Amino acid sequence: MSSSRKSKKSAAMVSASTPPAIVQGIRPDSIKGCDDMGNFYQSHSELEKVQSLHRASWYATNKQWWVDGGYGGLTDDEIMVGDGGNHQDCEEGLKFLDRIMSSRPSGRVSNAIDAGAGVGRVTKNILLKRFDSVNLIEGDAAFSKRSRAYLGRKRAIRCTFT
Repeated sequence: MSSSRKSKKSAAMVSASTPPAIVQGIRPDSIKGCDDMGNFYQSHSELEKVQSLHRASWYATNKQWWVDGGYGGLTDDEIMVGDGGNHQDCEEGLKFLDRIMSSRPSGRVSNAIDAGAGVGRVTKNILLKRFDSVNLIEGDAAFSKRSRAYLGRKRAIRCTFT
């Protein structure tokens, strides 16, 4: 079968319910690692099971945490409490993104979205290293304002802030 016929057939078999990771060649079962509390998960499905068990209490706790002021830091480092492993975290993020992008037959993607961007740590350390522009979406107006300063002028001109 020619490669063009094969890709058309593969595309036809993909439905709206097919997870994007499978379409991109990454099986969710192959994803494993630690959460931000240090709990290790052997697979994505194991993480999903734990999340479904604790979903309601986690959302209630998170909502109250933001009502109480969230991070409330005066500096960007204080806002990003718990990100002491920032360098390692960003290296892993870049590797993961490169793995996804290498499976794209169409090549390069120019734009990215950082949903829940906070002060823009992921945009600064990962997304702007791989994309021409990033749309930062952040529900907290103070974080959105701070992200412009955190990114710096040269990076911020490549971004939109929503």
